[in-house]
Amino acid sequence: MKTIGLIPSIIEHRNSNHLTVDYKLIIFIEKCFPKHHLKILTGVEKKNKLDYVISIGSNDILTIKNTKSNKLRKKLDDYYFSYSLKKDIPFIGICYGAQYIANFFKSKIIKKKNHTKKKHKIYFNKSSKTLNVNSYHDYSIVKLGKKLNVIAYTKDGSIEAFRHEKKKILGIMWHPERYNRIKNFDIKFIKKYI
Repeated sequence: MKTIGLIPSIIEHRNSNHLTVDYKLIIFIEKCFPKHHLKILTGVEKKNKLDYVISIGSNDILTIKNTKSNKLRKKLDDYYFSYSLKKDIPFIGICYGAQYIANFFKSKIIKKKNHTKKKHKIYFNKSSKTLNVNSYHDYSIVKLGKKLNVIAYTKDGSIEAFRHEKKKILGIMWHPERYNRIKNFDIKFIKKYI
């Protein structure tokens, strides 16, 4: 049985840090990867044998907000992103996770107004297909670093999905788990690009 490592959000509350994972995200991942074991990565564990790593949302990259919880989160992402590169296993970033990947490859990320708690249309490269997705981020990726290619974008120039040109690295800025029902499109999208 293959194992998916899930990097949780780290939230500061009353001078302590709490690791959190949205239950709906677990359901979404189980739909994408049935018959896989899910392991929440609570720390740096050298004996892990992972087949996929997923970095979820709800933190900020350090260049945006330098807090204790964001530093702890970066430590986890740094370790498991490096692990995925060394082992050549897929790394999927959702929202914060996508920003983490983009930042690693020296992409340009800026603050955007009217992006939080909104729905907007995304457009796909080399396709007439469009899709309405949710948006829960204040910061948008507007230019990708080397070796990253755009998959989907918005009219205002925000990059909503991208992938690495050679490695199994995928970033999406919307939250597929935050809909009333899981969308088949999101499941197919993840499987197509990983």
